Amino acid sequence: MDTAGYRTETPYPARFQKELNPRRFALALAAQGLAAPDMDAPFTYMDLGCGMGVPLVCLAAGNPHARFYGVDFMAEHVAHARGLADAAALNNLDVRAASFADLAPGDFPMFDVMVVHGVWSWVTPDVRAQLLAFIDARLKPGGLLYVSYNAMPGWAAMIPLREIMKQAFDRAGGDQAARVAAAMAHARALEGAQTLYLRAHPTNAIRLKQMATESPAYLAHEYFNEAWRPCYVREVAADVAGVGLTFAASANLQDNVTDLTVRAEARALFEGATTALERETLKDMLLCKQFRRDIFVRGPSPLSDGEMAAVHARVRFGALMTPAQLAEATLTTEIMTVKLNTEVHRGLVGALIDAPRTLAEAIRHPAVSGLNANAAFGTFYLLAAMGAVAPAASDAVMAAASEPVARLNAEIARRAGTPNAIPARAVAMVGGGVAAN
Repeated sequence: MDTAGYRTETPYPARFQKELNPRRFALALAAQGLAAPDMDAPFTYMDLGCGMGVPLVCLAAGNPHARFYGVDFMAEHVAHARGLADAAALNNLDVRAASFADLAPGDFPMFDVMVVHGVWSWVTPDVRAQLLAFIDARLKPGGLLYVSYNAMPGWAAMIPLREIMKQAFDRAGGDQAARVAAAMAHARALEGAQTLYLRAHPTNAIRLKQMATESPAYLAHEYFNEAWRPCYVREVAADVAGVGLTFAASANLQDNVTDLTVRAEARALFEGATTALERETLKDMLLCKQFRRDIFVRGPSPLSDGEMAAVHARVRFGALMTPAQLAEATLTTEIMTVKLNTEVHRGLVGALIDAPRTLAEAIRHPAVSGLNANAAFGTFYLLAAMGAVAPAASDAVMAAASEPVARLNAEIARRAGTPNAIPARAVAMVGGGVAAN
């Protein structure tokens, strides 16, 4: 199989990304006044480049009413995802080994949600074109596409250093781990040589320190593919616009909140931008954004004021923290860290402790009586961004998910403390997983 310069010597480590949960997508769109598919009704979900499949398997366990698909061209990745799903006896997940070029649209249903995580910045233009052709053929009208990628200008300072590290990687002998070690040693030698470039860009020292904590397999996949290239948001948006998709929101919920991402000094400049993409491009500059998680919609449907109020009122939330835990929690963006620990915050979380509730139900709780729906939605949204609450599944979905979630968690518990440990656990309430503590 032609790997198009993608590193395949070793599997990518098993990772968990909470942002791949489609309920988060729906919440982000609701905050932007846009319609989204109902995740409590049957839906279809495709993960293109699913890796080891940890988020995908958790989603399948948490949503037995939905159908999940994953494809990856590394056999080790597919075997891992299948093994995890088989151990949990999941019958709503189909994971296949295939390159994007080999995908036949007729072999798959139409999808409500498609995700492309950790692929876009690491593959060639030809591979991205193959992805887009499949997305064009299989994404429903009104469907959602999530794309994550290394972003510019946050990676601008790293590009020359990565280039010289890639040269060291390519000329080194030995296996992949040895070649990664050679590249890292070369970077450290450049630091020791008081390289003027590195002195002019001190953020690279921070990145190299972080890289030193990662496994060789992770570094090989993240930094040493032939086609590695960070992207501007307008470039990705232009590519997906060619198949009828429009930027809608970020799956990083806090990134959609202007007060958390644009300093007061830049507010006039930001508000002077005339399009969403201009604002996003400017925001990336203001934040020196390094990684984006964008949600695009095929034919976005704006909600009327009445429809938006109704959607907000029926969004269901469940607690992931207790009111007491809020005192230690923070919400962090590139420019600030905030606490959400007022009486109102504690009251809203407290309203969810015994069971998930819709927003309309939560604001009838005595602890927050009198809070209006708009204020409550905005506060719940911030609490979700912080991880204190999460968009929750319906009672019917939670009940149906209880057994598959228990089976999956039993397998996760069995693997704890081994090289095959899973960095997540399934939670019926969120219709997916949460990161392992």
